[in-house]
Amino acid sequence: MMKPIRIFYSMLLMALFVPTSLSAQTPTDDKFVVSDLTYHSSSGLYYFDVSLSGSRIYTAYNLDILFPEGIDVAMNGEIYRVIMLKSSFYPSTYDDIMDETTYTHTVTSAMPSEHLLRIACTSDGNGEFTANTGNLFRVFVNLDASKFTFSPKPLITISGGNLTTKAAVKYVPADYSCRPFTTGIPAERTLPINISSTNKVGTLILPFDAAIPSGVKAYTCSETSGEDLTLVSVDAFAACTPYIVYAENGYSGNITGSVDLSADFGTEDAFTSGYLTGVLSPTVVNTGYILQNQGYGPMFYDAEGASFSLPAGRCYLSQISSSVKAFGFNFDDATGIEEINSLPSGKNQGETYDLTGRKVSAPTKGFYIRDNMKVYIK
Repeated sequence: MMKPIRIFYSMLLMALFVPTSLSAQTPTDDKFVVSDLTYHSSSGLYYFDVSLSGSRIYTAYNLDILFPEGIDVAMNGEIYRVIMLKSSFYPSTYDDIMDETTYTHTVTSAMPSEHLLRIACTSDGNGEFTANTGNLFRVFVNLDASKFTFSPKPLITISGGNLTTKAAVKYVPADYSCRPFTTGIPAERTLPINISSTNKVGTLILPFDAAIPSGVKAYTCSETSGEDLTLVSVDAFAACTPYIVYAENGYSGNITGSVDLSADFGTEDAFTSGYLTGVLSPTVVNTGYILQNQGYGPMFYDAEGASFSLPAGRCYLSQISSSVKAFGFNFDDATGIEEINSLPSGKNQGETYDLTGRKVSAPTKGFYIRDNMKVYIK
């Protein structure tokens, strides 16, 4: 009968610790720290830990955690699966007669609204922690893969944080407004692939291994021949590997796979192989070469310091140090695909154009287009 009373008492204290006025609180550099998601194999759930990085000794704390779509707090019956991490952080006593350890603090939780988890730690006797830095509690969660997007990464938001001393002084911890869950989320993801029938060429990087769809060919690139990229075909997509993709008649579809970047690829968002770099979250690029069609077929053009926004799953040339302004394609002979970077047509014979299609009356040293051919002027 004592447990329900204790829970009620703790919940009452939780309500008391919810901040009512920031003017009565003192800012501090102490802060809550959230770990990344970790898979718990025995339960089939995921969890993250919240710890305190501080300099003072406290008696209580409270905070709100707002979850994004697709992450929900797991439950054990009607109880939220939020557990106090029983370490030296919380004082305890061992009862020889009862043969059990009793802790001075209790962590309780409630969800006042959807996706909002409220956490409170209290001490019946206003007892102090025995450390100012350490693990506080663990939250078990369910992941709904159907609600995850490929990007951006899922975020949680912490608000309403308070740390209370024995003298009932409340401290507002340093801002820790959001946490991107970057790794440890093995879940089914679906990534759309769209290659226009006009350009026939695109770029792709996936966070999982996958078969190449019918009608699509994929290539790596680690060599150049003059102004052409030499592409080598592959038989399947490998996780976190950038590719140039080709579809003679264009392609529109989805590729689905299971993601767990933490296993082999750490927390990175960008991956380089050969001359290609692919990004798994939206990235602004102002160096290297960007795939564009400036009027006569797709080619990789020098970014020249301009900013380009690459969506998640796209690639650019990053490892080439060259004065070439644009690279076309020279596909591996075994593919049976002819060169597809098209040169300007319909121009007057003898006239000279730069690689962006602008007419040049007095060309200097470099590559140009003349009579539908690329030429180099020394």
